[in-house]
Parts: sequence; C-alpha cells; structure tokens
Amino acid sequence: MLKTIGPDVLPVPNHTRHEWARWDASIYTLDPDLLFAEFKQRGASFVKELSFIDDGLWGFEVTDADGYVLAFFRTRDE
Repeated sequence: MLKTIGPDVLPVPNHTRHEWARWDASIYTLDPDLLFAEFKQRGASFVKELSFIDDGLWGFEVTDADGYVLAFFRTRDE
C-alpha cells in the first residue's frame, strides 16, 4: 500500500512521525530464517533480529540507508 498526503508533507520514516507505526514496509517471505542469514552475512542493520516481531509473525526488521524500517516475516505459531 502506498500513500500520498500532499505536496507540503515530505516523506519520512513512519517511526519519526508516529512512534506506534514502526514499519514502513512489511514483506511476507516463505523463509525468513534463510533471508535473515543472507542479510546478516551482508552486514544489514537490524532493528530486531530473527524472532517473533509481533503476535504470530516470525521474522526480522532492518533499516535501509534512509532510515526506513522494513519487516520481513511469515506467520508461525509460538
């Protein structure tokens, strides 16, 4: 989902505007464990390492070069 507010509102990472909105993008993946290992090997900056990042969501969170938080996850029972 993409959203535009207006020309006078510049894009910024969600968490800088609303503390409760920590993800700028959520990406479903079939194998977050494998993807996490690849990101870690390449030196990604993690907000949360591989764990339950939310109720029933197994995955991890990274920041991109502009400070946006991306969540990669799949559903899983705890």
